[in-house]
Amino acid sequence: MRGAVAKLTKKLVVLSLSVSVLSACAQQENSPVNKKENTVQTHEKKEVKKHETVSLPVNVFVNKNYKIEGQQVTYSRSITDVTIQDFDEATEIEYLDLYGQSVRSQGFDLQNDYKLLVITMKQETQEEARSKPYEALMLSEGSGLVIGDSELANQNEFIMYQQEFLTTDYKVGNTLDETGNLLMAIPNSYANDPNLQIRTKQELDGEKKYIYIDVN
Repeated sequence: MRGAVAKLTKKLVVLSLSVSVLSACAQQENSPVNKKENTVQTHEKKEVKKHETVSLPVNVFVNKNYKIEGQQVTYSRSITDVTIQDFDEATEIEYLDLYGQSVRSQGFDLQNDYKLLVITMKQETQEEARSKPYEALMLSEGSGLVIGDSELANQNEFIMYQQEFLTTDYKVGNTLDETGNLLMAIPNSYANDPNLQIRTKQELDGEKKYIYIDVN
């Protein structure tokens, strides 16, 4: 009798060990992370490659054969400063005055959801001219916001609209002022990115190339 009990106990111990081993194997196979390779749930974060930047102030347009009332002078347009800040009541009014009813009617919560990008520009003639240049302080065609090689206008229609606005002379409007500001509303998710840059086309006496300016 004792021998039979001993044999039964031994069988139960072996069966219990077998079940434990099988259970451990099953848990290892179903685990979301493969401990050996450690790759199943590990997502490699792509590093953003920031473009080489220029220092401000920088000329973005120079024409040595510019004509003012028949007089040939050298005309230049430059970006002198770039800042990003919170919206307040005064800057919100200034921004909406620039873009008009098309943006005002959208009901954007500028003070909570956006930052204000201010691009300060200057226009001047090297030689003494009979009158001041009558131009629009604007960005060149193809200018826009980028994070690495990612163009934000491709991800956000509002940014695309603003970029098109600021690169169109009749929308920005001609001015006799020597300096002026271009304004953009940037969603907080982009505005806080340390890799945010302005890409603009630099045209110096007909030679064109893209340059990059840091925002943050």
